[in-house]
Amino acid sequence: MTDKIEILVNQFTKKYIDVLSGLKSHGIRSYGFEYEFLPLRVLTIQDKQSVCRLLPEIGFISDGDEYQSANGLRVSFEPGGQIEYCSPPLLKDDHLKFSSLLSMIHATNTEIKKRLNIEYVGTDYIPGRADAPLCLTSDRYIKMHNRLGEINTRGLEMMKGTASIHLHVLISCFDEVLPLFNRLCSISSFDEFKMSAQRRDIWNHTDSSRCGCPPCCFEQLASSSVLIQRLIRFALKADVIGENITFVDSADLSFNAFLYHMTTLFTDVRFNLKGPTLELRTMDSMPLDSFRIRWKKFIGLFENI
Repeated sequence: MTDKIEILVNQFTKKYIDVLSGLKSHGIRSYGFEYEFLPLRVLTIQDKQSVCRLLPEIGFISDGDEYQSANGLRVSFEPGGQIEYCSPPLLKDDHLKFSSLLSMIHATNTEIKKRLNIEYVGTDYIPGRADAPLCLTSDRYIKMHNRLGEINTRGLEMMKGTASIHLHVLISCFDEVLPLFNRLCSISSFDEFKMSAQRRDIWNHTDSSRCGCPPCCFEQLASSSVLIQRLIRFALKADVIGENITFVDSADLSFNAFLYHMTTLFTDVRFNLKGPTLELRTMDSMPLDSFRIRWKKFIGLFENI
């Protein structure tokens, strides 16, 4: 088993580094956010479908499982009916664009409440949602729901009763991966960006193989390559959703299968190859005005990297 792990670690580390090393410089660094809001009442899948029907009426265009507006703001949903707004890339001085995005989020939530009597609130946790209906029925979420209903004690609350704000920093070249990662790990412990105590307790009792602090946060690593190797080793030992065996023991050991597997790991800081970005996942959801203050501070923490 040890030899098998080491072979996969070496293979996948090289391939992952090849992906990141092939990045062209994106010029000025950009940032982004994914902002979740919890429904004040328990939603059914029919409620979620009603919201989906409304979005094209108020300025969003359907794009697969998501909806997109002309300014680049995208809307998707989480398993408990949480609505999620994803920003386009933002430069540090895009103050007007940032404000317009928050205004659109507010207007959309207001219209949903007015037309459908569904009120979305910016808060970290609403209790009593573990047995709420599953509002996403793709194979991915059914398998996740089954997994989190069987392991530990609070995974279903995480899926359907919590909301967070994920903050993204663009990776423009491979050499900056380690310093950006270290900065995000540091920020995750700041009072303004860490999880509330009640949300942290939920995550601590969700699934230890895929949640929590990455294995290399707060360690003195020699290089970005070492960081990638450590994260891949962690992912190889995490259980595969739907199989409940570690990835290294699974049937499909392809790199594509591994990349998908990594999207099911919810550590406090993680890579997101769509950007590609590094992603901080600890900040609780909150009212829009409070987020304005946090956003400005977050961007300021990267001026010297």
